[in-house]
Parts: sequence; C-alpha cells; structure tokens
Amino acid sequence: MDSLWEKLLKKPKRIFDNLSVAELYEHTVIKNLGVISSSGSLIVNTSPYTGRSPKDKFIVYDDYTKDLVWWGNVNHPIERPVFNNILNKALSYLEGKDIYRWDGYVGANPDYTLTVTLLSEIPYHVIFANNLFIRRNELKPNRIIGKINILHLPNLKLEGPKDGVNSEVAIILDLYPEPFIFIAGTLYCGEIKKAVFTFLNYFYLEKFDILPMHCGANRDLNSMSTALFFGLSGTGKTTLSTDPSRRLIGDDEHGWTENDVFNFEGGSYAKIIKLDFYKEREIYLATNRFGTIVENVVYDPITREIDFSDSSITENTRSAYPNKYIEIMEQTLRGEIPETIFFLSADATGSLPPISILEGQQILEYFLLGYTSRLAGTERGVKDPEPTFSEAFSKPFLPLNPIRYANKLYEKIRKYNTTVYLINTGWIGNKYPLSNRIQLEYTRHIIRSALSKKIDKKNSYIHPVFGFRVPIVEGLPLELFRPHNLWQNEKEYYEQANTLKNLFEENLKRYRKLIG
Repeated sequence: MDSLWEKLLKKPKRIFDNLSVAELYEHTVIKNLGVISSSGSLIVNTSPYTGRSPKDKFIVYDDYTKDLVWWGNVNHPIERPVFNNILNKALSYLEGKDIYRWDGYVGANPDYTLTVTLLSEIPYHVIFANNLFIRRNELKPNRIIGKINILHLPNLKLEGPKDGVNSEVAIILDLYPEPFIFIAGTLYCGEIKKAVFTFLNYFYLEKFDILPMHCGANRDLNSMSTALFFGLSGTGKTTLSTDPSRRLIGDDEHGWTENDVFNFEGGSYAKIIKLDFYKEREIYLATNRFGTIVENVVYDPITREIDFSDSSITENTRSAYPNKYIEIMEQTLRGEIPETIFFLSADATGSLPPISILEGQQILEYFLLGYTSRLAGTERGVKDPEPTFSEAFSKPFLPLNPIRYANKLYEKIRKYNTTVYLINTGWIGNKYPLSNRIQLEYTRHIIRSALSKKIDKKNSYIHPVFGFRVPIVEGLPLELFRPHNLWQNEKEYYEQANTLKNLFEENLKRYRKLIG
C-alpha cells in the first residue's frame, strides 16, 4: 500500500524537480506571481496574509502526542480523521496541477542533520526554501537523523469549521511516526520556515536532548567565542547578530549540544521595513541581490526600485536570502559553547534600562517571560506595539511545555558560566509614541562593550523596581542608564515601571511552583 507521500507524488500533472533559482525566477514571472526588482531580487506579494496566522496552527492529536504536546492557545489539536479528510481534499486538489519540488537539509551539525522535502504549487516558495534551509551542495552529513516532508498548497482554501479548522488557512504538523507538515490557504513565506522550526523544537529536545533556541548567533572574528541573541520579531535579533565586526553563524534558529551551537537553517528571513544601507549594510546588500525573495514591499512599477520606507502593504516587509550573501559568514554555521547571551526586548513602555545584567534565577524567570512589545505586522491584526510575553522567546513555536526549554537553558548557563544580559532595543525617555527607540548605534556600542568584556559590575546599580543590576557603559551618555532621569515626570516613570513589573509577576504565576 502506498504511503501518503507516495500518493501525493502521483497526483500532479508535472513535478518540476529541484529547478535552479534562475528557472524558478522565470516560472514566477511567467505566471505573473512576482517581478524582478532593479537590483535583481524577486518581489512577491502574499496579500491578504502578510504575517503568520497563529490561530490556524494545529498538531495532530493521537496517542503519541496527547500527553507530550503543550496543548492550549498555541498548539491546537486536530483529530487524525479530520486531518485525513483534509488530506483527501488536498489529493483531489493536486490532480492535474504543476508542482515544484525542493530537497535539502536542516541542522548544520553533520551528526544531527535532517532532510527536508518541499512540494509547493508556487515556484517562489521553492526559492524561499532554497534560501532559508541548507542546500544539498553545502553540507556533507555524517548521519541523517530524520526527515521532514512538507506539502504547501497556498491556493487551496479550506472551508473553516466545515473542514474542522478555523478559517481558510491551516498549518498542520503530524509529528509521528513520519514527520509531515501541511500548509494551505496562505502565501506568506514565513509559515514554511516556522512550521519546520516548530517541528525541530519538538524533535531535537525530545529525541536528542539538544536545546533548540529562537536566537541569532555570531562569533569573534579571530576566535570561536560565541554569543547568542534571543528575541522576538522586531527586537533587532537579525540586525544585531548580523554585525560586520563578527562572523554570523545564523540569525534565528539554533541548537545547543554538549559541544557546539549550530544553525538549523542556511539563510535569513530579515525584517526590512526602513532598511538603510548605512545602518544595516550587510542585510541591505543581501536583500538587493539576484536570488533573494523580497516580500510585500512597495516598488516603482517602471524602475522597479524598492521603497523600503513604505509600509502601506504591511510593516512586516521581509527579505529571504541565503547565508552565502552575508560577507562575513561562518561557513560551518557552527560555534563554540556561548560565553555571552543577550535577551532582547523592544520595550514600548520606556521602562527598561538599555542594558541589565541578569543573575541567578532572574535568568530563568526572564527566559520564561520572554517579554517584548509585539510590533505591527508580524501577526495578523497587530497595529500598535503592545506588551507580549512569549516563553523562551518562541511561544508560538513551542510544541512542548516551556519549562523544559527553560530548565535546559538554565542548566547549560550554570554549567558553562555563561554571562547573560537583558538589552532594551525599544523606547527610551517615555513610552511609545511619546519618545523614540534607542539609537541603533547606542545598542551596538553596548553589545560590543559586553562582548569585549568592558562591562564593569562595580560600576552598576540595582534597579529599584525590577531588581536587575544595571551597569554604566563607558562612551555613552550617563543618563541613558538611568531611564527615570530621561522622563520629564519621574513619578510617571515609576508608575509605568511598576505596571510592567506587575505584568511580569502576573505572567510568572503559572511557573512559580516549578521554578521555586
């Protein structure tokens, strides 16, 4: 009896197997699915979905997953018979269609590599997979520990509750026995990337005790000294980890073994609203190249020049490019055990200092909080920044209970004596929109000072509200590190800071018994 995957491969009229990027460009343009920009990148529009659809993500509920998965408002269960009915609809839909196939890898550690196969009805999504995952000619695995098959049908619109889902969109993960990902109803490229990440967040921790992390990673130019950057979309994770003074290991998804940190992916999916050559040179150059997918930007229809400042389609404009487009890249996609970790928060309340040293249980607690201000465009329906808490800085992608990830990280930090900083990349001097975000060059100076071990604990104070140790970083205005001094009304600052602290406590309640 044919497996599901074998049945899927028999349905299409034609399967375009691992076409070159140039060929996929041609297919995209001929089908009127995208245009070539003046710089050679491929511009596509994924409207009406220009961000993730978290309420439409499901995991198949069965005997294997029922006591394993962290069920709730992140992981929605879907019964196997319901999923089978959707797959039968997909099989009928595939009849006579042209389909594109891509094969590659995830997991740059050659002892922990998985194969990935994508079947998509849209050619530019194959370029996206080729850019974001690891290409077959760029890795020689010592062993293959698993495989992920993905069926991607963005033009198949489901019928909501009639099909047992919430809307026309569905992202469904089947964890066992053979990993399978099904995506329908949305063109947004990020659903492919994040569905794979969700699976790896289960697979690596559950099967191999490897900590999966939503973080960027880079290393010193002259040594393998590694730093990690945890943060949600919009906090500067990609910008700060893609630093021309260090080698980029990866900007988003990594695993931490007993011997190394390794990138899951082979590319970057960078937010590019207001992208500026002088502020983000590496990302700008990578975005403006042949082979890069640029999502939902506004461009001149005659010159095809992109206006990176125009957010009329979405604030969540994106660029997907392979890591080889970054000039200073760690080609192995691996680094040593990290010496330094940064938790990034784009705090829209103006309460957090630009840098804090986290110590002891503060590390565990803040990792479970994963606080930032959710920025416009990353998810459907978000317009103004609003406080959000995302356990392990990756709540939407955690199939297992967050305490498992937090305990594993804390265990490693204590074992290797890793230094942890909280960096506020958000608003300083007042809350949004009454002030501006901290200048990027200030944040870069703070990060580089920490990495070069120029942070002196002796020159610090304990924040009276949050209890974090706040160091004074030389070379920057002193008042920057005492945010209450930047507010016109100091009383209002402390009211705002205490409100945020109360939110912290409220969100930690569910974990207090587990973390002591």
